[in-house]
Formats: sequence, structure tokens, C-alpha cells
Amino acid sequence: MLDAVVAGYTKQDIFDLAGAKSYDRGISYVDAVEDLEADRFGVYASVQGSELYEVRLAVGQDGLDGECDCPFGEEGNFCKHCVAVALVYLYESEHGGQVARRPDLRPYLETLDRDELIALLVEAAETDRGLRRRLEARAGFTHE
Repeated sequence: MLDAVVAGYTKQDIFDLAGAKSYDRGISYVDAVEDLEADRFGVYASVQGSELYEVRLAVGQDGLDGECDCPFGEEGNFCKHCVAVALVYLYESEHGGQVARRPDLRPYLETLDRDELIALLVEAAETDRGLRRRLEARAGFTHE
């Protein structure tokens, strides 16, 4: 084992999930991690690669899990960007670093009326392809 559990996972867990190649490549992306945040659901950050990628990590009963919007991550792999975020969060947890708490948007959203919520969601879906696809799937649209 590479170290003790601090953030609910270890470096060894990251290595096991990513594999040697992604783990080694992820180490080189540690300095590219931006806007590290956490809430009760997970850890979130952006990683500057060939593009800016969004990463979400979760630690549950089944262990560490990660999602990234890079092509390799979208195939369900724990990519180098996930590795970088996991390593940075683990480091900050071990060393008492400050990780921004992600604000709860629900109280604000509850103040909006139906039309405002719809407008906000449509606007977000126009710039976030993943959100748009999820909404289309829930609405029953299929892509052929």
C-alpha cells in the first residue's frame, strides 16, 4: 500500500483503478488541476489538458469512482485527469489544505418560478452537450 486512507482512498486505490499508464500520465497533470471543490456528493475540478476537462470523483461503498468529459473518460475509464484530481485532493486532505466547499444552489433555485427555471436549464443545455444529451434522453429523444 502506498499510504494510509485519508480522503476515503489511497494512492494505491488510484493506481489500481487507473492502471500504470494513466496513473503515470496523471502525475504530470497535477499542476493543471484548477478550481478544486468538494461537497457531500464528491470532489470536482477542472483539468487543463489539450482542452479544459471537467472531473467529478466520488467515494462510496464500492470505493473510488471518477467521471471526466475527455474522450477516454467518456468511455468509462478512470483517466489521467481523474488521477490528477484524486492525487491533488488526497494531498490536500493529508496536509490540511483548503478545499473550497461547493455551495448548495437549491435554496436559490427554490426562489425561482417555473419559467425562470426552464429558461435557466435551456440556456445551460445549449452550452453543455452532456446536459443536453441527458435531458434529451429523459424526454425520450433518441440519437440515430
